[in-house]
Amino acid sequence: MPRRTSNRDRIARMAAEKAAGRRQKDVKSPAAAPRTAAEKAAARVRLVWVVCDNAGEAVKTFAFNEYEPAKEEAARLTEKKGKQHFVKKDKAPL
Repeated sequence: MPRRTSNRDRIARMAAEKAAGRRQKDVKSPAAAPRTAAEKAAARVRLVWVVCDNAGEAVKTFAFNEYEPAKEEAARLTEKKGKQHFVKKDKAPL
């Protein structure tokens, strides 16, 4: 039955392995890989309020600072059409 190592011994062993691995990695360092499309910076977006119907489809879009008009529009559409409308936050490209 193997003897259990102490925490101090395990930490020392892991540090030694990491240092050895770091030295090997420095020797083999390959050239930098070219950036792929997935690594490109994400497109800038802005937050907007979207009035949606019960199915979740966008009916009308409002700027982020126009929450109250968006809420009023959702209430107006709910009363007018007899179907539930709600406001949710969404992202729109600039």
